[in-house]
Amino acid sequence: MTVASADRRLSLVTVDQLLSSVSNIAALIWAAHVLAPADFGRFSLVMMVYWVAQVALRSMISTTVLVHPEDADNQPRAILSSTLALSLFTGVLCVVPGLALAAVDSPLGMPIIVLGALLPLLLVHDVGRYLAIARQRPAGAVSLDLIWVVLMVATFGATIALDRTTLSWLIFAWALPGGIASLWVFAQNGLPAGAWRTWLRERWHFSWRSLVGGLSASGTALVTASLMTVFSDALAVAAFRSATLLAAPSTAVQMAVATAAAADVARDREVPGAYWHHVRRAIVISAIVGLLNLVLLVFLPDVVGRAVLGDSWEIVEPLMLAVSLKVLLMAAQSGVRAALIGRHHIQVAMWTDVISIALVGVSMVVGAALGDAEGGLWGMAVGTGISTVCWWVALWWKGRGDAPEPQAVQAPKATPGKHARRPAGAGRRA
Repeated sequence: MTVASADRRLSLVTVDQLLSSVSNIAALIWAAHVLAPADFGRFSLVMMVYWVAQVALRSMISTTVLVHPEDADNQPRAILSSTLALSLFTGVLCVVPGLALAAVDSPLGMPIIVLGALLPLLLVHDVGRYLAIARQRPAGAVSLDLIWVVLMVATFGATIALDRTTLSWLIFAWALPGGIASLWVFAQNGLPAGAWRTWLRERWHFSWRSLVGGLSASGTALVTASLMTVFSDALAVAAFRSATLLAAPSTAVQMAVATAAAADVARDREVPGAYWHHVRRAIVISAIVGLLNLVLLVFLPDVVGRAVLGDSWEIVEPLMLAVSLKVLLMAAQSGVRAALIGRHHIQVAMWTDVISIALVGVSMVVGAALGDAEGGLWGMAVGTGISTVCWWVALWWKGRGDAPEPQAVQAPKATPGKHARRPAGAGRRA
């Protein structure tokens, strides 16, 4: 692997992550302009449900594929079989609560049903992106995101022409293009093949730990958003989500750097100390992006903010400094988690995820109790700083030796029809 090819892949992975965030940001901007403030808050909550489901599948399958690139090379159809089964199950888990909410005339009922119906395809789309990255074909991931963005322009145009600007229709106009784009995953990798449990069982020792770490992050975010409504209202949640999504291009670059680092570390993990190069590169790039993000958001002119978020800009503008500092602090841990996961130290990564996210969640809730959305974001920035220390302690702890954690292995199968012979002298005392 040459430095030039690694840099080229990093560039394409960055483009992929930026395009992936474009669909969410475009939906947010459109919702901010056409929905009432209360519905805008509900839209943010629906998007958070999608994010939790995405993180769950990404933790179980996508992260596992990144650190086991040989599976992406040799078993893409088996991976898709596991993905499709778990995605369908996740969609059912989303539709059932949506039906219950609709039965009691909750305004969240139908939007949750619409999301759940299209959720399986959206999750296949996300896993397909990471399959392409793990196979060192990030152009395939870029093509998946481009299809979604282009089709979404058409569906948003249709909502304008048909005057369908309710919350449910906006969710549909955002999710349908992603569902259609997911079909390209099967064109790239082939149709799912084999029992859905086969590949998942082979990698379960890694996947379940990755799932615990991932759900710790997404579950804490969803619970925190719900608790914020206790201290304020859905509008505060909308402001919180809007502020974090305005920083999405910067966090997308940081995620791209971490994703590329995890894939590169996994392929180089047999070389002692090789991961430090990837960690340093990730931190430098993420820090530069974090500084640029801080300058752009903190000094963003009001006229630009109103053009992007409409009247919602008035409640989002005071949050820019806090969210920018949080992004900058994230740079210090950008490649650290990738180094641990890429070297298969998943047990340490899992516990560090749980501890650090718990600290961030507590900080956010305390901050929200003291100062609504602004207090919540300042709490998140403080918690991010503490979690960064946790990740560096974990890397130092495992960095003392370069051997990865032991992996689960299957016992060798005996040759049919033959019995192993006892070596001469076995069982005798010396």
